[in-house]
Amino acid sequence: MSVVRAMALRAVLGQPETLSQHQPDSARRTWMMVCLLFLLGVGLRVTHLDLKTAWMDEVSTVIFSLGNSSYFLPTEQIVDLEALLRPLIRDASAAPIDSARYLLQENNHPPAYFMLAHLWMDWFTADGAVASLAMSRLFAALLGSLSVPAIFWVAKNTFQSSTAGLLSAAFMAVSPFSLFLSQEARHYGLGITLISLSLGCFVIAARAVLTAKTPDWLLCMMWVLINAFAFANHYFSALTFAAEGLVLAAIAIQQVRQRQLAILWQPYWRPIYAVAAATALSIFLWLPVLLNFHGSPQTTFLRESGPLMRWVNPLAQTLAAILTSFATPANFFAQTPFDFVFIGITILLTLLFIGKFIPALIKGAKSLNQVPQGHIGLVVIGGFWVAMLGIFAFICYVYGSDITRGLRYKFTYYPALMVLAGGIFAQYWQGRSPRAPLSVSLPFSRRRVSGRRFVQFTWVAGLISALMIINNLAFPKYYAPDRFIPYIQTHSAHPIVLASTEKVFEQPTVIGAKFLSLAWEIDRHFSPDRASSGWQVAPQFFTLKQGYGTDQPVTQRFTRLVNQLSMPADVWVIRSEIDENDPLIIEKPEICQLAPETPQGNKGGYLYIHFQCGASVS
Repeated sequence: MSVVRAMALRAVLGQPETLSQHQPDSARRTWMMVCLLFLLGVGLRVTHLDLKTAWMDEVSTVIFSLGNSSYFLPTEQIVDLEALLRPLIRDASAAPIDSARYLLQENNHPPAYFMLAHLWMDWFTADGAVASLAMSRLFAALLGSLSVPAIFWVAKNTFQSSTAGLLSAAFMAVSPFSLFLSQEARHYGLGITLISLSLGCFVIAARAVLTAKTPDWLLCMMWVLINAFAFANHYFSALTFAAEGLVLAAIAIQQVRQRQLAILWQPYWRPIYAVAAATALSIFLWLPVLLNFHGSPQTTFLRESGPLMRWVNPLAQTLAAILTSFATPANFFAQTPFDFVFIGITILLTLLFIGKFIPALIKGAKSLNQVPQGHIGLVVIGGFWVAMLGIFAFICYVYGSDITRGLRYKFTYYPALMVLAGGIFAQYWQGRSPRAPLSVSLPFSRRRVSGRRFVQFTWVAGLISALMIINNLAFPKYYAPDRFIPYIQTHSAHPIVLASTEKVFEQPTVIGAKFLSLAWEIDRHFSPDRASSGWQVAPQFFTLKQGYGTDQPVTQRFTRLVNQLSMPADVWVIRSEIDENDPLIIEKPEICQLAPETPQGNKGGYLYIHFQCGASVS
């Protein structure tokens, strides 16, 4: 069995040349391997796209991708499911410019991805139909899959080795971090691909400058275009550009120390200056938009943390991002003893993996540093990674915004980690004997495995993690409407009304995403048109605005709408600003009172208050 597994792994990972060898006739075979790895990456990313429920950020992405506004959500009125889903219904008259217009009015992201996604949704969504979550995710998954051949190109040029390139591509194809981001209907899969391409241009240019050669102007033009596109996809891409600049600045300082200041006027530095100026210009063009959403509630959440967590969380989240790039334990919602045992076993195996993986990476990096091409690659891409960690630390500890809270923001330096891993694993890949210097001991045993076997085991750990993710056994969505909906059906004796309150701010604000995630799940799997839906009567919905632009107290408007319902009714309010102690409710129990058994709580991530309304209830 072990022989078969080894043959399968060799078929996937290949056996290309070492860092110091070149085999001209292996180029075709190498690119065939890249294609196979790309297909593997695509296959994993497009599997079970409809399995997980919609994350609220995905809801807002689909709204804008359709060219709709979140304010199409009907408010201050009782509506049915179809009317509530209006923001998620395609209107054939909408255009990509509508995606950009509504996005910039209501959200804090640049519009490039959303305008591209609009074209995609137009092709695959019928006019007047509710958007498909799976089809929305498919676009992101395909764009994220492009990171596999992209990372091969980057690693190959970083270490001048097809082995490093293939191993980086192999691990990118199964990487849990890349997989979970690419399977979300968001722009982070595209972000990983664009950052990879930017790093590829950066590596080639940096290596040229280190050897006093002029970087190709065509490459530099491509670099600028990639950077401009990356920033138009996500503003945090600027952090990547800053780290690239810091590495180039360090190279410049080193050269000045050796050859005086005049070295900076050499021809090979001029393309670098042009790239820096053009990239800066592409960023400054977005300055009016950036100023518009500064201070909005969509950015201030990064400052919400206690004194202790402000120091501990960035370190823990950074370590988690590094480790989940290669393997992750199961962490789904456990309901049976088997579930708990399964999760416990995967956690134990992951801890054992970490105990061997981190020391092996350090040992491999030292070995890589002793190889001339490996040393240069470590200086360039390793320097970039260290610079990025420094930038993140500055933002977290000095500026005071914990951007590590969003694990997804690691897309800005995650590709560099995969490139480094490719170079390090290429060193281990040369070792075929357990007695070689780069061998790894097994946990609780004196036995050792060869470096190549260690790489294969690590890749299998990534593949298993990837399979857990696509089967919803790892990286589950925080909100679980598929748990909340059966819960409210079970604990309601009367027709059900779902309600929410939506905070509106003067700054750009998206409303209704969380409420729509619930409605979308009802449409997808609990449609009232199906006999097995679990509804006695089709549910009704209403939404109340709260905050900027509202006059009457929210409880007063809540009471007014409840009076319009057919009584009796079970009213479930999520994200509630309804005060159950408000005199309007306490003094009129014949209108509404808290349900005796499930008055309030949290189910599936949804905080709720459950009212029973109608004279017959009291």
